[in-house]
Amino acid sequence: MNKRLGILTMILFGILVLTAALILFRNDWLHPGQKAEPTPSPTTTPEADVTPTPEPTMDPEKDPRFFDTNSVLICVNKKHRLPEGYEPVDLRVPHVEMRYNTWSLRDEAAAKLEEMFQAAVNENIRLVMGSGYRSEAFQKTLYDSYVQRDGVEKADTYCARPGYSDNQTGLATDICGQDPNYDLTSKFDETPEGKWLALHAHEYGFIMVYPKDKEEITGYRYEPWHYRYIGVDNAKELHSERPNMTFEEFYHLSGGDYAG
Repeated sequence: MNKRLGILTMILFGILVLTAALILFRNDWLHPGQKAEPTPSPTTTPEADVTPTPEPTMDPEKDPRFFDTNSVLICVNKKHRLPEGYEPVDLRVPHVEMRYNTWSLRDEAAAKLEEMFQAAVNENIRLVMGSGYRSEAFQKTLYDSYVQRDGVEKADTYCARPGYSDNQTGLATDICGQDPNYDLTSKFDETPEGKWLALHAHEYGFIMVYPKDKEEITGYRYEPWHYRYIGVDNAKELHSERPNMTFEEFYHLSGGDYAG
């Protein structure tokens, strides 16, 4: 029995040795003088580029939102002039306290101004409207008087030339407080009314058009009393980006001084 088991073991061992030899030396044994070709790697087809092609971005200087006089985003500054003699068709007098004159705004802006003034009253803040829509003729009279008093260079830092005034859109207003000593001065931002507006105006669609330290962008000195209606959603988006961001910065529009 032990002898038979030994013979079987030797046979199995021989088979294993022969199999190993065939595997190790199959190329020389089967094809003398030739080397086995390496097994080629499977050919892979590169995946198609699935990155979506970005949509072309419209040049802001050609975006109709900023040049349609019916749009609340109409752009008016020293680089962008309104059509000659432009006058909004939906002007009305807001039902708010006023100073210096009886002022009007476009209907949508007037409604939001009324809402904002009432919200301020609810917090014991009484705002006063100190300016609103100004026609091109009105602006010319105003500008010429400042030029006569201070000269062109200085007048251009605080008063728009006719046709370039934000007030002519019917969307801009100067807002005052109860103390007229702070009217149209940089110290208005120290008053309760000025502080309230800086915190809440955007909730009603208004932004400060000429923030502090933005003269090179806006073309005008700091005016914490000058607000402009651009729509509630737009104003909230701008404010959330940066509270003192200018209209030009947010919408990537040209600003600064007059072209010529």
